[in-house]
Amino acid sequence: MPSLLLLDGSPRGPRSNSMKMLARLAEGWEQAGGAPPQVLHLARRADRELAAAVFKEAEVVLLGLPLYTDAMPAQVMEWIEALAPRPGGGPVLGFLIQSGFPEAAHSRPLQRCLEKLARRLRCPCAGTLVRGGGESLQLRPDCSNGRLWALLRTLGGQLARDGRFGAAEAAALAGTASSGGTAPGTGASPRLTGVPRAADPCAHGTPGPRVK
Repeated sequence: MPSLLLLDGSPRGPRSNSMKMLARLAEGWEQAGGAPPQVLHLARRADRELAAAVFKEAEVVLLGLPLYTDAMPAQVMEWIEALAPRPGGGPVLGFLIQSGFPEAAHSRPLQRCLEKLARRLRCPCAGTLVRGGGESLQLRPDCSNGRLWALLRTLGGQLARDGRFGAAEAAALAGTASSGGTAPGTGASPRLTGVPRAADPCAHGTPGPRVK
């Protein structure tokens, strides 16, 4: 199974909403048999420089980032500008975009830009995950997000096994699933059909998983 390079593009670093979601994707990757990923935080200059260097040899790269007023963080732009197409093609490249906007539609222009970047770098694209209302992850205890975490683990497992995200699960994450979901672009909380119910640690007074 290929190795995974996990890139946190948030200025908040390890405690960011992006990292909370990336951590659950990584858990799903490992549960599917993948090795623990290398995790780098682009808010740190040393990590940013290392991320550009190791990209040349990476097999699967997953970049997670927030959308701020229709723009990506500056450190993500700096990292992108340091990349160049790799002879013979680049790694499988996947993306996670989360924002405080409740509507997933705000992230679609950035999704198109990132997927165009993958083509220019000659990288197979694993797909783009979009999630609105990301700031609520800072306001709610982790133990209240069990179904969201379960969906992200499912998506991480798909990336490990198939090299891409499942379309139905990605739509459920964005709140645009046709079965039990909401109208496209509304971003209201979807009903995550087909996702197993996670045990609720809040009911027993135990803490949720910690972001490493």
